[in-house]
Amino acid sequence: MTLAGGRRSTGRPVSKGQMVMKKPYTEEKALVEYLKAKLESRGVLKLPRDWHLRNLSVARTMLDGENAPSVEEWKACIDWAFAHEFWGDKVDHLARVANLWPKYVLQKRGGKQGRARKKELIKQLYLS
Repeated sequence: MTLAGGRRSTGRPVSKGQMVMKKPYTEEKALVEYLKAKLESRGVLKLPRDWHLRNLSVARTMLDGENAPSVEEWKACIDWAFAHEFWGDKVDHLARVANLWPKYVLQKRGGKQGRARKKELIKQLYLS
């Protein structure tokens, strides 16, 4: 076990030859494995060598913060992206899912329906 500053809990510094690795959190790993399972269901059987590491770091930033969405919300976003007519075949890493989050939230809230309702209301007010 190491502490900040490169010191072990015993107080001795970590030698230069030793690497200090943080274990990936279970939530991050679950998110990466969920995307991997979705990709496998689409027929993607080979992934780049560093795919897992890159996606774990992206998952860490996706789940970091006070107002960050939960793992279940991210999984729902992944499901939405894979079911989407345009984005379905373009999602192959979590960075793409993170970029699609605002579109997912808007469609979940019915952003375009709100515009349509506003136009109908304006037409009713000015035409009647």
